[in-house]
Amino acid sequence: MGLSAAITTAVSGLRATQAGMEVVSQNVANSGTPGYTRRVLNTTERVADGVGAGVNVGQAQRVLDTLVQRQLRLETAGAAYTSVKSDFHASIDGMFDAPGSSQGLPALTAKLNSSVSALVSNPSSYTTKAAVLANASELATSLRSLSDQVQSLRQQAEDAMGLYTGQVNDILQQIKVVTSRMSDSPANAESASLLDQRDGLIQQLSEFFDLDTYTQSDGRQTISTTGGLRLFDGVNPVKLAFDGRSAVGVESKFDMDPAKSSVGSLTITDFSGRSVPLLGTGAIRSGKFAAYAELRDQVLPEAQTQLDALAAGLATALSNTPVAGTPVVSGADSGFDLNFAGLSAGNPITVSTVFNGQMRTLTFVKADSAAGAAAATASGDGVIGLDLSGGYGAAASAIATALGTGFTASNTTGSTIRVLGSGTTTSVSAFGLSRTVSGPASGEPALPLFTDGTLTYTGSYENGSKLTGLASRIAVNAQVVADPSLLVQYGPTVSTGDITRPTQLLNALTSTRLAFTGRAGIAGSSSVFRGTIGEFSTQIVSSQASAANSATSLDSGQQIVLSNITSRMSNFSGVNVDTELAQLIQLQTAYSANARVMSVAKEMLDTLMRVGL
Repeated sequence: MGLSAAITTAVSGLRATQAGMEVVSQNVANSGTPGYTRRVLNTTERVADGVGAGVNVGQAQRVLDTLVQRQLRLETAGAAYTSVKSDFHASIDGMFDAPGSSQGLPALTAKLNSSVSALVSNPSSYTTKAAVLANASELATSLRSLSDQVQSLRQQAEDAMGLYTGQVNDILQQIKVVTSRMSDSPANAESASLLDQRDGLIQQLSEFFDLDTYTQSDGRQTISTTGGLRLFDGVNPVKLAFDGRSAVGVESKFDMDPAKSSVGSLTITDFSGRSVPLLGTGAIRSGKFAAYAELRDQVLPEAQTQLDALAAGLATALSNTPVAGTPVVSGADSGFDLNFAGLSAGNPITVSTVFNGQMRTLTFVKADSAAGAAAATASGDGVIGLDLSGGYGAAASAIATALGTGFTASNTTGSTIRVLGSGTTTSVSAFGLSRTVSGPASGEPALPLFTDGTLTYTGSYENGSKLTGLASRIAVNAQVVADPSLLVQYGPTVSTGDITRPTQLLNALTSTRLAFTGRAGIAGSSSVFRGTIGEFSTQIVSSQASAANSATSLDSGQQIVLSNITSRMSNFSGVNVDTELAQLIQLQTAYSANARVMSVAKEMLDTLMRVGL
């Protein structure tokens, strides 16, 4: 190698070490900057005619593990999802039964039971009657308040989705701007700073969606959800829209068709200008939007249904009179006759049977129209709508069809329907109904103490299920409030000291086992829950506490996972000042060595020049 080549090589080495020192200084300066990725200098050997001629200095490159980065984005979405759900579940749990509170549903139900028990012991006492009404009013007020709070949380979820829609659109536009700058020139395409900006924006976006990215052959990066919905095609982003509602109530429901939905629908305008729905399609599976949608459309409506079911249980247990069928034998068949007179729409009829050793109970509800019967059957409440508008003969045929082979049902006379089993392996063990009394002074011990606003609640499905939102409308019967003696006297000949009605009320509250809709989701099950009012109120609180504990545990675990993957990302791609200082010492040594080479080469050239002279 000639002296001039040695000098040229040393000069390139000095330039490389200077560039390296610039990279190190940049790393050290940004050691605490969020989203900054450690850089290393890209150098290659310079070759001329097959001979080494120094070093080429390229752009600084980021130290990045793309697999860890992808996992970080997914775990960020997961952590955002679990955090939102944990916060909401904690709020629901606190609303239903705050620790140490005497205002929880089980406590209020127990207070009512206790005051009715006192009324049984002293039916003539005005003070005791006033206590029953006060406790009933307190329970009804609590149900209305809880219903309002549940809908308030749904409104919070609705508003949050509207707020975050704007934020996501802003982030996507910023990604477009950064990507456009990267496309301006080849140098920008490899710019570590621009790549960091783009990745930082994608990381922000991952709080809202579970994301996946793909780098195209031209270096542009597309962004999609893991469900396959593309948000950015490498050039242009989609546009999100959310038609939020300012008043989410008990009747508000989500529908895939935005025109039919009574809550906000999240849609995107894709690259062809087509509007595409996001919610309910499986396109998003994690992140804040998935969490808020699930809370608004599933978790909180289920909590509302639990309140509604408890309100319905209170109303029907106290206002309904059970009617048992009369045993009959017809030839070799046996079963029951049951008089359907006086039934109101929504009143239940139950048939218990044994078929080949298997016991089952079917619950029908009276409907006044085919539409009401269809609504009852499709309600998810575990009942079968029984349309009586076509007469008792048609109703008997419908019962027979539902019971199936081995059973018969017929309209024997008037409003009486007979159900028979045809043998020892196919039998009817019970046939009965529950009829709502006409009012507080009906002459029957049952009392409609709790009403649907000003109306008697019967469980009707006509023009929509009256169960929906009942907790928001439940009230204490105004007639009884105006005349507390109705808590005892159910007819003109009933004495003020009669305990018949108070006893029936107490039994209805504490002993009567009711069927509560499977839509309440008690213990995570869609099955009908059977139990007393007290047992159901306890199950509601227990179910919400369990859901809150599960959500908290899931969030704690997810936050640990996120912390671990963040640390892994930081350890690999973050700046370690000690490492940079060690690198700086190496660069200093290399710089000194290259400078020494130049100095020696210069001295040798100077010597040659003097010899030449």
